[in-house]
Amino acid sequence: MEREANYAAVGAFVLIVALVAALFVYWYSDTREHRDYNRYEIYFNGSVSGLERGAAVRYLGVGVGRVYDMRIDPRDSSRVEVIVDIDARTPISAHTVAELNLQGVTGLLYIDLLEDRSNKPALAPAVVGLRYPVIRSAPSRFDVFLASLPSLVATAGDVVQRANHLLSDENLNAVSSALGSLNKASSGLPQTMRDLNALISELRGASAELAASARSAHRVIDEVEPEVHATAQRLHTIADNLADATDQLDKVIAENRRDIRSFAHNGLPEIERFVREGRAAAQDIRALSSSLRENPAQLLYQPPARGVEIPR
Repeated sequence: MEREANYAAVGAFVLIVALVAALFVYWYSDTREHRDYNRYEIYFNGSVSGLERGAAVRYLGVGVGRVYDMRIDPRDSSRVEVIVDIDARTPISAHTVAELNLQGVTGLLYIDLLEDRSNKPALAPAVVGLRYPVIRSAPSRFDVFLASLPSLVATAGDVVQRANHLLSDENLNAVSSALGSLNKASSGLPQTMRDLNALISELRGASAELAASARSAHRVIDEVEPEVHATAQRLHTIADNLADATDQLDKVIAENRRDIRSFAHNGLPEIERFVREGRAAAQDIRALSSSLRENPAQLLYQPPARGVEIPR
């Protein structure tokens, strides 16, 4: 009897634990996982490689749903129909667009929902849904990158070609020659620096001497400044006296203008004649003195006759 009672207690305990676990699971699923979902269709042009069933659907980066199914659109074999379940509380509108984005570095894709109100012409044209409302798709950044990849490759090839041209043997030789010339020029730089230092030293000495000369000049100017002022005062006085004398001379000339004019017409020729006669007399006197200097005896004796005797 005791053994049967123990079995009944164990069985009751197990049933209670299972019931509590079931209640907990129900409560947890009802509070954490219970959501209402709306189903939408999204049509992508081209490949959706990397997008799997159950992949995340995000609105502005927040998880709001998952991919329910994917298949080729029976109306257009180049288009993929993706059916998604999205939380009913997500603000889906006519401006909502879907993009494919990479999830980290895993290579897997997820669908990112964005609000686009710019009406860009790059968006895919609206497709009529088969059973559910349609969310328009937009080219993803990855698709834009793949579309621009050929131009990037062409640009990279051009850059490589230019780099090869830049690093050609001719340019490398030119650079080597320039570096050699620079090395030769820099070898004489120490002597140039020494000469420059010597020149700077001489300039400093010259500037010191110039400063000393300037100080001496200032001292001399300070010493002779009173004399300069006195001299300037004297010059001013002399200029005043000359001005007065000039005024008086002008007055005298004005008062004796007629006499001066008569003297200029009559007296000056007489004076000129007198000067000429005086010069002639001076020449005669000079000749007489020279003669007396040569023969003083001619004052006492008659000088002998000069001539030539003609024979008979």
